Amino acid sequence: MVKPGGYVFFSTINRNAKAFLFAIVGAEYVLNMLPRGTHQYAKLIKPSEIARYCRATGLDFVQTKGLEYNPLTRHYWLSANTSVNYLVATQKTERVSNHAEDKLTAT
Repeated sequence: MVKPGGYVFFSTINRNAKAFLFAIVGAEYVLNMLPRGTHQYAKLIKPSEIARYCRATGLDFVQTKGLEYNPLTRHYWLSANTSVNYLVATQKTERVSNHAEDKLTAT
């Protein structure tokens, strides 16, 4: 639960061929950065899907950033590229007061 005006952050992996190749095959099977089977392709989520789910629960998108990694330098950085790993910042919609409710609470 988050109060109106509060923030919720997500970090996840996109569901597409590039993400499958880099995050699952590359990270789990080639580079052995994670145990095999850590990620399940069917459970990955596209940015458009997370946006829809967030809007349905009263969370507004604030910003989306890609998270990139270079295995040779072991360097991570934020970018505009959300094709593999990405982060999402959302904010709970402020409650809009109803005039009828305002009158009830004023008495």
